Amino acid sequence: MKKFDRTDVSELVVGANVLAFPIAATEEIWNLSETLGLLPILAFAGLSCVFLSFFIHYIHNVKSAADAPRKFRVDGLRLLATYAITLLVCAGILALLGKFPLFSDTAVALKRMVLVAFPASFSATVVDSLR
Repeated sequence: MKKFDRTDVSELVVGANVLAFPIAATEEIWNLSETLGLLPILAFAGLSCVFLSFFIHYIHNVKSAADAPRKFRVDGLRLLATYAITLLVCAGILALLGKFPLFSDTAVALKRMVLVAFPASFSATVVDSLR
């Protein structure tokens, strides 16, 4: 498994920005974050982590079908870093757009962050894998 270093962090930031801005700038996400309940938001976050786990496993552990390890392994640090960095990038972009009411409506702010992070975390992982 490849070591996680500073270049990975920068690649994750760039990759998260690829989809975070276009998604965060849509009124649909703003409205959806106000109407969706907690359970669907938690499902988005959970599914994001599950999909990222598979994607990270495939990219960093499997070069071909013949090389596939018998056990499913995911680097927990890479998964945590990918999702955390993506969430921070999404929060920053939403704040710049004036759509991150963290102190006035915390629930809506966190929901928006998770909804934008769903696709952005995948673009972050893709850019991280391009070396």
